[in-house]
Amino acid sequence: MIRGWTGKNLREKLKGDLEDKLKELNNPSEGLNYEEEALREKIMFVLNNPDTESDSPNDDNDSNRSTPKASTSVEDNLDILGNVVISLGAFSCSILILVAMIEEQFFFVIWGFVGILSSLISGYILKGLSKIIILLTASQVSNNDT
Repeated sequence: MIRGWTGKNLREKLKGDLEDKLKELNNPSEGLNYEEEALREKIMFVLNNPDTESDSPNDDNDSNRSTPKASTSVEDNLDILGNVVISLGAFSCSILILVAMIEEQFFFVIWGFVGILSSLISGYILKGLSKIIILLTASQVSNNDT
């Protein structure tokens, strides 16, 4: 009874075909099995909700639980930026320390250590902001589920 209907996008089927299949499923000669019942529910959902893009009401619930894509990219960008700040700051200030030691200028050695410390602090602040955004997003999603 469901041959040719499983694994198909019901949105691609014609409305008349969906209605005919629904009539066939509503008047079975025998009882409906699990797959036929699931197909009947999907067809009813598609016919009752023509504006949605999913084939079943369960798809909508899953999409509401996921985090927004723009938020994820901001979190990833902050984490990457934190790594870049730490790497560049440590590298450039290490070179400053080496050059200052060769030139025997104690003042620039101190500036090098301050620069390394500053880049570490700035980088870890950016990485921390990334983690805070992740936690707030997860908290907001869990509050919406309850």
